[in-house]
Amino acid sequence: MPSFSSPQIVCRPALPSDAADVLEFTKFIWDGHDYIKYVWHDWLADPHGLLVVAQYGGHAVGLGKITLLAPGQWWLEGVRIDPKYQGLKIGSHLMEYMDEWLQENGYRVVRYMTSSERFQMHHLGGRLGYKKIGEVRSYQAPALEDSINAFTAAPIQQVAQAVEFSSLHLAHARGLMDSGWKFSAPDTATLENKAHQEKLFWWHGRDGLFTYWADEEDGEKTLGIGIAACEMNALADMLMDIRRLAHARGFVSVIWLAPVKGEVETALKNAGFTTDWDTTGFLYEKVRK
Repeated sequence: MPSFSSPQIVCRPALPSDAADVLEFTKFIWDGHDYIKYVWHDWLADPHGLLVVAQYGGHAVGLGKITLLAPGQWWLEGVRIDPKYQGLKIGSHLMEYMDEWLQENGYRVVRYMTSSERFQMHHLGGRLGYKKIGEVRSYQAPALEDSINAFTAAPIQQVAQAVEFSSLHLAHARGLMDSGWKFSAPDTATLENKAHQEKLFWWHGRDGLFTYWADEEDGEKTLGIGIAACEMNALADMLMDIRRLAHARGFVSVIWLAPVKGEVETALKNAGFTTDWDTTGFLYEKVRK
């Protein structure tokens, strides 16, 4: 029988007092470049999602975040385990706890992304009913200092047409858009939000649809491609124009977590994009039955 004095793993909503433990063990992850320290307070204050910790021996030793991206569309992110406590199946406890919370809170679809090398997350996702739906790789290119007039901002009144266009032209990306390392289906709510932010564009009339998100590191602004939807034979030209638009909007570079598909990667290389990823990101999805 287990000893009553043995520490037990307990998953629970995070508290402000967990910050010291979490920020201590995450500062060694990703060679010291983990982003958790930048988002901890925002995640803790999120009124729609849930920030979870795994507690062991009186300390927070694991972390996970459930984020609402759009009505019914949830995203799992930030799963971290204190390296000193590997082997205790803390990741399993966290994922099971978050899965139960989602079941109780009426999700429609939930997704997450993990490295192609994190085999434990692949296995765990399969056990909890997640299916692999895609694979992405990060590509980057510098902004181009050319003039640009290929894009027209799409007003709110055209969101329905934009949703329809994306459903017809995003097959290469399993119909998903990226909103900053988070993937969701471009429904009315998500594209209305992009239109309000003036980040939803038509390309060459109605030949293409484009959305973006913004990031900044060390003072350099990066434009992240959310949707790049057009006929495949026009994708390289569209990507070149996105590089030009990036410069016009004050960005230094462009990044795209692009689908791992031969024709997409060929278009990226023809448009001057490169990658330094040796691995890929696996996208998983679970749809409520």
